[in-house]
Amino acid sequence: MKRIVAALVLTALALPAIAAQYAKPGAVLTLKPGNGNAEFSINASTKDGSGTCNMDGTAQQIAAGENQKRRWIWNDKTSQCVAVLSEMNNGKTSVMTRGCEGYCGSSATGAMNGLFNKK
Repeated sequence: MKRIVAALVLTALALPAIAAQYAKPGAVLTLKPGNGNAEFSINASTKDGSGTCNMDGTAQQIAAGENQKRRWIWNDKTSQCVAVLSEMNNGKTSVMTRGCEGYCGSSATGAMNGLFNKK
């Protein structure tokens, strides 16, 4: 019995956490929550494809707000860019960015913001 329990624990530790994918028109968010943080990647573009945004990193967990399951904040240490990712109780994820124009072409500013539906 001890061997079975030990094998199950080792298997659980060896398996990587599965990243969830979310989407909204023109954008995809990959979110992999961890212990007190979350790895994320956002790829977005304008409707006509003239501008794109790409951002990724590891966000730190902060207190969740109303109707939120979990919330994380990320900031770029070389600019004023801040992103807040909120996993909502309804299964969607909200992204809010500020000062992140450097991650987008000028025509795509704000394309990463909004409510993403789980794929």
